[in-house]
Amino acid sequence: MGKGRDKRRRKAKKQSQQTRDEVARGYAEALATLSSSDPPILGEPDAPVYAPLKPKPNLRSGAIALPEPEPEDGFVTLKPKIPSK
Repeated sequence: MGKGRDKRRRKAKKQSQQTRDEVARGYAEALATLSSSDPPILGEPDAPVYAPLKPKPNLRSGAIALPEPEPEDGFVTLKPKIPSK
């Protein structure tokens, strides 16, 4: 008799199989619609690939992320104010 844990495991397995079937069906439909589209035109730029703005080192590599140095044009020299007597 299927009681308790065994029954729950079978039910969960059945639900996960249904979910996998739905995902596979959706993937097949998407693949069918993409493959029927026109091939890319020569000379046309490729699709943009998003990359992180500031690459970060792997946490376990031991490297540290140092801030970028500011450009020299970014510094402004100011004349010191001399208090009048």
